[in-house]
Amino acid sequence: MVLILKMHVMRKFIWFVVTFFLSVGLYAQQVVLKTELEKLPGVVSVQSFEGHTFFENNYEVMIEQYLDHRDPSAGKFQQRVFVSEYNKYSPVVFVTEGYVADYASRESYINELSNIVHANQVVVEHRYFGKSIPEDAGWEYLTIENATADLHRIYTMLKKIFSYNNKWIATGISKGGQNTIAYKAFYPNDMDIWVSYVGPVNFAVEDKRMSDFLENVGSKSCRKKIEDFQLAVLKKRDSIEVWIDSLSTANKYTYAIPVSEVLDFCVLEYSFAFWQWGRDCATIPSDTLPARELFTHLIEVSSPDYFSNEGTEPIKAFFVQAVKEFGYYGYDTRPFSDYLKIETAKNYIPRVFIPDVESMKFSKKTSKFINKTIKKDGENLILIYGEYDPWTGGALEESSRSKARWFVKPKGSHRTRIDNMSYAQQAKIYILLETLLEEE
Repeated sequence: MVLILKMHVMRKFIWFVVTFFLSVGLYAQQVVLKTELEKLPGVVSVQSFEGHTFFENNYEVMIEQYLDHRDPSAGKFQQRVFVSEYNKYSPVVFVTEGYVADYASRESYINELSNIVHANQVVVEHRYFGKSIPEDAGWEYLTIENATADLHRIYTMLKKIFSYNNKWIATGISKGGQNTIAYKAFYPNDMDIWVSYVGPVNFAVEDKRMSDFLENVGSKSCRKKIEDFQLAVLKKRDSIEVWIDSLSTANKYTYAIPVSEVLDFCVLEYSFAFWQWGRDCATIPSDTLPARELFTHLIEVSSPDYFSNEGTEPIKAFFVQAVKEFGYYGYDTRPFSDYLKIETAKNYIPRVFIPDVESMKFSKKTSKFINKTIKKDGENLILIYGEYDPWTGGALEESSRSKARWFVKPKGSHRTRIDNMSYAQQAKIYILLETLLEEE
């Protein structure tokens, strides 16, 4: 009995010693990383946060950036970056976010590539969003070239912290996917691998390719059911307008256009939103149902808050980028012209979303440069799209000259990710990633 008691005490002592030194080691690791980040030139602050348990350490880092990387005298702003350490010697997943990056501080967040390749994770918030909004700066500094230069500078800074032979993977979703492609075009030697999810390259403010895509996506019967529903809503607009108005009042939505026009745009947006988010045709109500049921389904798929000032404000910079360089999509009003109250849907983005912003002329220069560059050299670039996602209408076209790899999920939506693709497609991507990671 005494021997057993002694052994028990000894085990507890050993466990205490091991736990103590592990804690000391972990604390030292945290101190080292925090200190290294704080020493980087341009770093303003480093704050720890409780991130996903996959990572050992998580920091929100504010970095001083140039408003105009070609002209440092234009001034500076602070950009937010989230750094999560898995292992100093593991790969680094570099997320080229297109919007606000608040999600990166959630305990539930981990990029799927970080999980797949067991990587460290860096999430870069886009300039002019979230905590990365310059003070008293004009829209002239919100360019794709400046945004990719932000990424390049952050990568150049952070690569000093991680092991010299780390592999780096740039990745982004939707507008973030556009950023990944643009980053590849402007700085092709920064990353070892580039993975863009559902990211188009648009050539106009209202790129016709998306409208053409919607005329052929899915089955003919489903497209007919969508159009019948849209027409049914417009034919019963007297009742539905009242409910849109009541909903807006209850939620304190305000608009730059009359409520009657808000209904028009909700109807026009419906088909794009339906296919973008992978809706099931079986859920579309019959056009013979009462107006109330049509209204309920409409706002589930194409809510008026998207067109509200309150919905626009957090992503106002996105619409500015759309009319300047990124491009967007237009609406085909022909099937509904007899029932719409708007005179035209042309140039709707400035009128609906950014009426207080001075008129801007769209420049194709950047998108043409990106398209030409990737066609010429898409090496180590993986492009992932969903077959039914309207943004795939603006996808980079496959080219025999480019070394980029395209993966399209059958019937996939804008939610297409590696982990929801078929096992066969997943296997191909895993093998490709492993091959690229092992390259010298």
